Amino acid sequence: GIFEELQKELIAIPIVYFDFDKSFIRPVHMKELERTAIMMRRMPNLNLYIEGHTDQRGSEEYNKSLSERRSEVVMKYLVNRGVDAARMQHEWFGKTRPVVDCGECNAAQHQLNRRTELKLKK
Repeated sequence: GIFEELQKELIAIPIVYFDFDKSFIRPVHMKELERTAIMMRRMPNLNLYIEGHTDQRGSEEYNKSLSERRSEVVMKYLVNRGVDAARMQHEWFGKTRPVVDCGECNAAQHQLNRRTELKLKK
């Protein structure tokens, strides 16, 4: 039924990862965001919360604006695919909410922290 379909769709909500110091969407994430846009258009009662994050290098001030650009680029991508901006809310946290809290991170740990997370809200 619809509940099972929604569960499957929820699992498909992507985390968008970024290159160091960049805020462009990698091609690998475009297909995932495409699916998210289709789901949002099909289920008009859902809203999306978009959170931008950075790795732990650089100043807090710089990372705040980088994480803002990362959340905005994801939101703009979805708006360009027909999702009403009023159904999305975006926030940015710079380096304050790392997935991996590490002083001397390796490349993979830094990558996990450079992300924009999407969460569904009713």
